[in-house]
Amino acid sequence: MIEVRSLLSQIAGHGQAFHVVTGDFNTLAPGEELDAARLPPRLRALFWLGGGRVRWGTLRLMGEAGYVDAYRQLHKDPGYTFPTWDPHIRLDYLFAPAAFEGHVHSCEVVKTAESRDASDHLPLLSEMV
Repeated sequence: MIEVRSLLSQIAGHGQAFHVVTGDFNTLAPGEELDAARLPPRLRALFWLGGGRVRWGTLRLMGEAGYVDAYRQLHKDPGYTFPTWDPHIRLDYLFAPAAFEGHVHSCEVVKTAESRDASDHLPLLSEMV
């Protein structure tokens, strides 16, 4: 939440120019389910140490700041991005200011063998105009 607040504060100083905020937000969207048993062991432990619940504060901050989840605007499917060897969680997002959401023409989860080898998260490939 500290990082998102800082980022939003820095962005606010640049006026209303088109931009996106994208990356690993390490949280689920409200209403999305988490099967903790399928998490990698290190993350399963962190989940239980954190009280066994998901906090949506970072995504709430983005919404309150006027951003929309561009992937969800374009897709109804889950869009799982993590982990690459068993995608069952969406942790990666592309946010656009609501005034510019129409500028995001595509936002896709890349599920190639190369993308699975590059990281433990599947990347998002987006087209904006």
